[in-house]
Amino acid sequence: MVPTIPILDGLLTPEEIARRITASSGAHITGRTIWEKARRIGVAKKIGRTPLISIEDIPLLLNEETKTERLDRLKNKSSRPDALTMLRQARKKRART
Repeated sequence: MVPTIPILDGLLTPEEIARRITASSGAHITGRTIWEKARRIGVAKKIGRTPLISIEDIPLLLNEETKTERLDRLKNKSSRPDALTMLRQARKKRART
């Protein structure tokens, strides 16, 4: 018999949470959506490559984001350069020298 680790008992994968939400409410939601919101609000955890979310944090995931929060997030996202833009700028700079 494999011993269980009590700390991990309260953690679920985003896919498990999405399955539970879909089963209880009928609203289809994906694990990816759950993981993105968990990262955005700061409740996401990882062990190795496995994404995990605490059972106590599920109510935070279910809270609706206000319009102001969404606009702030979009504004912050658009104000920082993405990786492709930074790579292109570095290549141009290297080509000039």
